[in-house]
Amino acid sequence: MPVEASTVVPVIREFVDQQAIVALATAAADGTPNVAPMFWKVWHDEATLLVLDNFMHATKANVLATGRASVSAWDAASGTAYQIKGTAEYVTDGPYYTAGAAQMAAKKPGQQPKGVVVLHVTAVYTQQPGEQAGCLLNALGEVCR
Repeated sequence: MPVEASTVVPVIREFVDQQAIVALATAAADGTPNVAPMFWKVWHDEATLLVLDNFMHATKANVLATGRASVSAWDAASGTAYQIKGTAEYVTDGPYYTAGAAQMAAKKPGQQPKGVVVLHVTAVYTQQPGEQAGCLLNALGEVCR
């Protein structure tokens, strides 16, 4: 069973926060894949990851076209890695944009994002090497198949 939207466990949220760069994957309506490195990210709540747009072109177009995205976060030293999948929207105003802009302004005064990709988490998977690679996590962060 996929992770309940309101229960992405703190250890996974903290892990994503600790990674300097994450990969944001999208696909165009025709299925053409796109993956881009992202620095600006912040959890809005337990179920919603905000990815801030500084230079998005294909990513923005893909989110607008399909409403889906995935984030992969990893730590090469420990081998820990997760993939977070969800529905996505692109916003340029409202509470998600305001929260994202505040995060950016706190670290880079005077800078604002062009927009925000709002990832509403629907599932979290392990990406660690070994037998549990690619396994779905349940609402407690435990591996299930």
